[in-house]
Amino acid sequence: MAEEKEDGKVEPQKKSPVLLIVIGAAAFFLIVVIVIVVILIGGSGSKVDSGDIRASPGASSEAEVTLGPIVELEQFVVNLLSNDGRRFLKVKISFEVTSKGGLQEIENKKTLVRDLAIDLLSGKRFDEISTASGKVRLREELRNSINRYLRDTQIKRVFFTDFVIQ
Repeated sequence: MAEEKEDGKVEPQKKSPVLLIVIGAAAFFLIVVIVIVVILIGGSGSKVDSGDIRASPGASSEAEVTLGPIVELEQFVVNLLSNDGRRFLKVKISFEVTSKGGLQEIENKKTLVRDLAIDLLSGKRFDEISTASGKVRLREELRNSINRYLRDTQIKRVFFTDFVIQ
């Protein structure tokens, strides 16, 4: 408590240096947390990295990505290769094609495209497609195998709009 001097004046009690250090450390910690939150929230811009496989070839990191004609396939559910046969993949695939005429060609060959995709997907193991690099390879394999059967167009990019491994 406060001490009373002989002349009747009350002198406030001096604060402990430990208490000042604790308050200073708490304030510093709070400032650091606020800075981190601002960086994380403010740093989530929608710029496309030119190294992103979904970016257009030759696109700069500042350019907006534009897509060509898109063909969407219905959802696939396929069994994956596994020792116990209990793994499966549910996937929905879309293709960006080089021309609008390619939409009709792929529509006409949709049965062939689905069959090629099912054959390729069902021949994969969980560890081959569960990583980001595995998905990149899978996209390339799908694109290359289907492009062999296309005459008027080519698939530029493959997009997985749903990808669930169970």
